[in-house]
Amino acid sequence: MNSLVRNTLVSVAFAALCVSTAGAQNAAPAGPPQLAKEIAIARAGSMTMRVTSSAWVSGDALPERFTQNGENISPGIAWTKGPVGTVSYVVLAEDNGVQRPEPIPHWVVYDLPSTLTRLPQGVAVGERLENGGMQGKNIRGEAGYVGPKPPAGQTHPYHFQVFALSSRLNLDPANADRNAVLNAMKGKVLASGDLIGMYTGK
Repeated sequence: MNSLVRNTLVSVAFAALCVSTAGAQNAAPAGPPQLAKEIAIARAGSMTMRVTSSAWVSGDALPERFTQNGENISPGIAWTKGPVGTVSYVVLAEDNGVQRPEPIPHWVVYDLPSTLTRLPQGVAVGERLENGGMQGKNIRGEAGYVGPKPPAGQTHPYHFQVFALSSRLNLDPANADRNAVLNAMKGKVLASGDLIGMYTGK
């Protein structure tokens, strides 16, 4: 009897471990980087927006033309309209596959008007956008998009996140890096969405 109980407990524990491991493997690239995700949940709860691109499907490979190994241009993305009360949008593109405390920011866009639900491919570098939005600092300290370039052989997930906010941020673009934008977003997020592109370095 003791042997039967012991074997049963071992089998149950092993099954639980397998389920846990499988869940962890499946969840790794599934959500936005943790810090941004926490900010979204603070106000949004389960409210989500759908973020898409005509260039790839979320979870698939990011086309090379949007990387530093290609044309290094920003992809065109679109999102569903934010909920009632949306005043502006923030777009963050980040590499969440790095061994460092925070993701690498590849694109920081903020104060996009609530009437906007897309960004075209190849947005020009510079602080001010034609549609009224602003571009903050990427990993290079430049205003605009910089494409992925992970180490050779490494596959990283790149998250293109859109946040619907209850106000504008009105940040000075000279100081608008990822952390400044995230801090200014606190308490203002109404909904969010995430588009993931995987890319392997060469």
